[in-house]
Amino acid sequence: MTPLPRDDEGPRRGLGLATISVILSLVWALVPSPTQAQIPPVDGYYLHAVAGSEASPLSGSGVVDVQRLRLTARPAWGSARFNVAWETTLTLRSDDLALGRGFEGRRPAAPWLDLQGRLVDQRRVGWVHGLDRLNVALQPWERTRITLGRQSISWATTLYFTPADPFVPFDPADPFREYRAGVDAVRGVVFTGAFSELDAVVRPAPAPAGGESWTALLRGQTLLGGWEVSAWGGALHDEAAGALATSGSVGEMGIRGEGSLRRAEGETVVRAAAGVDRLFQLLERDFRAVVEVQYDEFGAVRPDRLLDSALSDAAARGELSVLGQEALVANATWQVHPLRSVSLLSLVNLRDGSTLLSPGLTWSLADEVSLRLGAFAGLGPGARGLELRSEHGATPFIGFAALSAFF
Repeated sequence: MTPLPRDDEGPRRGLGLATISVILSLVWALVPSPTQAQIPPVDGYYLHAVAGSEASPLSGSGVVDVQRLRLTARPAWGSARFNVAWETTLTLRSDDLALGRGFEGRRPAAPWLDLQGRLVDQRRVGWVHGLDRLNVALQPWERTRITLGRQSISWATTLYFTPADPFVPFDPADPFREYRAGVDAVRGVVFTGAFSELDAVVRPAPAPAGGESWTALLRGQTLLGGWEVSAWGGALHDEAAGALATSGSVGEMGIRGEGSLRRAEGETVVRAAAGVDRLFQLLERDFRAVVEVQYDEFGAVRPDRLLDSALSDAAARGELSVLGQEALVANATWQVHPLRSVSLLSLVNLRDGSTLLSPGLTWSLADEVSLRLGAFAGLGPGARGLELRSEHGATPFIGFAALSAFF
């Protein structure tokens, strides 16, 4: 399973008065004073999930109850657009149980600004909160937008494995993917045409060994012959890096691919993923299938290297979606009724053959309310003591029910 952040990990740099003064001064200088500020209503999201896990070689059985509340506001001041999102998660456990897969309190990716904290940190009760978005977007010129602060940034092309996204890859098996974690950065986008743009990002982040690292990347994207093509390059966590990506269609089949080359600890690391997806009609209902494969030299080549992968700098920065070097994901979703859909996700480590299966049922109870029933089951050699013999084999059976609502 994807490694969980340690309790002692967290933001290492605060948002000091000097930083706040610089941001406010820049906004004040670039934005004309409006006659009236626009204060929109607050949007909300609520999740209540209950999960139970059987015992495994690495942990005992137990039950966890997760309640997550997210409030978002987007006020405006002249031509400046602000985005503020506060999120809090209360976790109740029957024992010292950590399930991962979206059941823990979510943290920003390698946060540089100190915008989150723990209200309760006990063996069976955890309560965390923080600002997942805190940014201002300015438009000093007609085709230019500058965004400062904690924001959502994604340069991914593939759907599940996103090794060429230098910011926040998703866990492919996370059942709660409504929001992407925020990134502390300065971003500038220039729209050079109807289907093309230049995107520059400068991002500081805490380094796993202490201190901080810097990312400065430039990305170009355009449309060529019906295919979307993009490339980025620059410095990623103080090391040289570059990537290419494309997406398009052949007939009714969507095709996506992305790959990157980067330097890390004196070596060149290759990371790539490719996939196909298609929408069918099965018994007059939508049936969508997605298959993707990934090759990632940050991953482990043998089961005895999985722990090294979990404790690597790449994992500490939140760059890994799986621990193995070669992986496959297949997901099928069928709308069996206008209000109900069923799904089956398979996540396979192609090196050791272990598989994580996750069936699910989603039921729309109202326009903005849904109920999801799901499970996880690992197939393959289990652990021997604290030694992993496969990536997914030690995953116990986990069943869950989750109610989500937007308001």
